Amino acid sequence: MARPGRLAAVLAHPRLPWLAALLGVLLASPALAQGLQLDDLLHRAWVELALQGEAPGPWWDFYAVARDPESNRMAMEVGASPWWALPELRIRFWRPLSAATHVVDYGLWPDAAWLMHAESLAWYGGLVLAVGALLRRLLGPTWVAGLGTVLYAIDDAHAVPASWIAQRNALIVAVLVVTMLWAHDRARRDGWRPGRWLGPLLLGAALLAGESAVAGLGYLVAHALLLEPHEQGATRGARLLRAARGLVPYGVVLVGWRLLYTGLGYGAHGSGVYLDPAREPGAYVAVLPDRIAALALGELAWPTPESWAADPMPWTLVRWGAVAAVGLLGLGLAPRLGRERGLAVLVVGAGLALLPAATAVPSARLLLLVGVGASAAVASVIAVALGEGGVARWRWPAVVLAIPLLLIHGALAPVMLVHRIVERGRSLERASATTVEGFPADEALAQQTLVIVNAPPTFIAATLWLTPGREAALPRSLRLLGSTFAPVVVQRPDPRSLVLQPVGGYLGDPFTTLLRGPAHPFAAGDTVALAGWSVRVLGVAHGRPSSVRFDFDEPLDDPSLRWIVWRDGRFVPFEPPAPGRAAAIPGVVP
Repeated sequence: MARPGRLAAVLAHPRLPWLAALLGVLLASPALAQGLQLDDLLHRAWVELALQGEAPGPWWDFYAVARDPESNRMAMEVGASPWWALPELRIRFWRPLSAATHVVDYGLWPDAAWLMHAESLAWYGGLVLAVGALLRRLLGPTWVAGLGTVLYAIDDAHAVPASWIAQRNALIVAVLVVTMLWAHDRARRDGWRPGRWLGPLLLGAALLAGESAVAGLGYLVAHALLLEPHEQGATRGARLLRAARGLVPYGVVLVGWRLLYTGLGYGAHGSGVYLDPAREPGAYVAVLPDRIAALALGELAWPTPESWAADPMPWTLVRWGAVAAVGLLGLGLAPRLGRERGLAVLVVGAGLALLPAATAVPSARLLLLVGVGASAAVASVIAVALGEGGVARWRWPAVVLAIPLLLIHGALAPVMLVHRIVERGRSLERASATTVEGFPADEALAQQTLVIVNAPPTFIAATLWLTPGREAALPRSLRLLGSTFAPVVVQRPDPRSLVLQPVGGYLGDPFTTLLRGPAHPFAAGDTVALAGWSVRVLGVAHGRPSSVRFDFDEPLDDPSLRWIVWRDGRFVPFEPPAPGRAAAIPGVVP
């Protein structure tokens, strides 16, 4: 590979981060036309109620799916949560700093979605600037730092945070964490006194913006172990003690935040999507290797982590793919890791940042902080391939690795960043349109209970009543019997009952396990009694309901019940089979 020459001077220029930020914002600018999507509608509704003093909680409390058993029960009664939701479920995140930006948005310009997207893009541009400043400190004012900044700016893994208003919290967290790392490094190595208090202050602010800020601790630990300055001739114990002292203020902030976080009732418990290692360490450890493998492979190579969010997941392929990707990257970085401690901090910090990222189902949106170190690693492999590794024998292995890395991170990434933003908006519009088209729209629905026999396991199905463009009457209550992509056998043993038998069982995907994780399996005979109906699990397979009976207070043919099912990409009317008969519902194409 040829040396970068004049391009190196451009990449090493002090203003390069500004150009990279502009490039990243331009590539993400299609987000300006996206409008409000899914959680955005929930957040706006909450803020509107909060401003009127009618919200069932404080103004910042809209990052919550399940708060407590009482509210969970109420949600199940009206159909806002399905029957399989864990009664003790808790998914409630404390992000008041991020929430404040949305309160301003929905309070002052609730219908100007483009302005909200512009605000998120400004945060994204600020994040790229912060990453550029950090890489120049840790890698030096070199073209490698500049290339790493550009690669970070065009990373298609950033599509969702950059284009979804509800994900702005991830951008705010990342800006504050990266700035914290910059201040910490300057304080420890240059003796910059303001950094001693600015670093912990920024960590506290980041934690108030989102719990994903915990990932920044991985970089702090890596910095303390690999880059902490020490006196000449100091023993290893003295070095570790000095490093530990430098982390004490951050530890105080973290412990204080966690005590408040838990004491105020925030956190996750019972979900298969969000896991709190402090509350459910066993469940977290059980999925940790697979989640880290999917995240690492998605960050370094292909495909995106979301590609593995299916059941059964090809985890053997994922694990070996991740091992190969990390191993090859280490081989390419070997000439520089030993002599460039700043690079080592970034690489080790990125690896440690995968641990908190794995508390949720693998998704590219979780890689904002992991990508800081990963972009530096990719740029450094390219540097070795160009002959800057210092050892000639390492160059050609690095060349072999650098070529696909350049294709993935340099050529495909910017194209995919634009594509993923545009396609995400279009796919949500299509899904919303088909949902509205097939959903009952007559006024009689307001006096009926809507029974959905089966719906695809997506978040669209969970927010039907918030679909943009829907102005028709809402049902009196909602009853979701099942959610699966698989075929379902429907039996009617008597006039008031149905028995559903999904192939492979329910709760076999990340969407339905949001409300009940594998650590809380069903058992045959489990019953859920709700107003107007009850549910009894007749059979299970690996803790997943494989046969479920639904008993209604009214005959299934009663006009108070309205039946629909998802078929051929939309909701269509469903007629329960006659008593003693059965019917089959075909599988749903994801």
